[in-house]
Amino acid sequence: MAPLPPGSLIVIVGITGYIASHTGLLALKAGYRIRGTVRSLTKAEDLRSAYEKEGLDVSRDKLEFVILDDLLSEAQFEAAFTGADGVIHPALPDLYGEDVVNKIIQSTLIPMRAAAKVGIKRFVLTGTLVSVLTPGSPSIPLDRLITDKDWNEEGVQKYLNATEEEKKSPAFVGVVYAAGKTLAEQAAWKYIETESPPFEFTVVLPAMTWGPKVYGSAATSLTWLWSILKGENSTLSRSPIYIEDVRDAGKLHVLSLHEQEAAGKRIWAAGHPVGWTEILDILRKHYPDQPIPKNPPTSPLNPCPWRIDLSLSTKLLGGKWISLEDCIVDSAKSLGY
Repeated sequence: MAPLPPGSLIVIVGITGYIASHTGLLALKAGYRIRGTVRSLTKAEDLRSAYEKEGLDVSRDKLEFVILDDLLSEAQFEAAFTGADGVIHPALPDLYGEDVVNKIIQSTLIPMRAAAKVGIKRFVLTGTLVSVLTPGSPSIPLDRLITDKDWNEEGVQKYLNATEEEKKSPAFVGVVYAAGKTLAEQAAWKYIETESPPFEFTVVLPAMTWGPKVYGSAATSLTWLWSILKGENSTLSRSPIYIEDVRDAGKLHVLSLHEQEAAGKRIWAAGHPVGWTEILDILRKHYPDQPIPKNPPTSPLNPCPWRIDLSLSTKLLGGKWISLEDCIVDSAKSLGY
């Protein structure tokens, strides 16, 4: 199937989100027409204003918004997708409540079925690193590269075998997220295999995403950095992982619309394996007046000891990721530092 050329109409589900808003910005810059789904038209117009400040043409024929407030409604997805050429789907249902894992699975499959019905040509799904592995797990292989063939079966089993006491823990939402995203992506690939829809399919797998916001309040993923800049060291008890700049994550979503090499692939958005000492050193260099915590004790998990096969995503990005230092400094500026 031919790549989607500039001028094609692309639907971005939940376009006001952190990665999604950057994806929309970069897609407009690449010449695509954008239809963004939103829950609130107020947020939509705030985003339009932010794009306009970037010097982009945000007239109605270039950027339109439609209400989609139910990620389990095939009818709403069909209406949003009708007349479009491609879909980028980063949105997630609420992670709190009942039957969350099934809702994550269905909110992945339902729009895929809708896309097939209306003749979408390319469908890009936002996955996650934790559908591949659980950071800090001793079972992560260190003797080989982590690849797109790996899956977080350990995380799924942790969810399936959880005790009632474990389910009551505040940390269990992370287990639910990992299991839901793993099972949802596996279901998506199974759908591609068994149903042969008319669209080409790509999954982008972000790791820890930092970088400047396009508009609005700071993203949840930046709370780790925010807490460190305030002098809190609780974040440093977490296992370091890979960090990528949100601008690279957005770019990989857009590249997946028109690069033939991306079709049918799981693509890593995971620029840099990091350790807390490296991050803290960068922050001390640029923010010497902030109460940056002391370096944590050395550990086999700090810096991140496992390695991901980034060959395809690095190639798609032209051989270069935004540097960790630029990512951290621009993130801090976005937080008001």
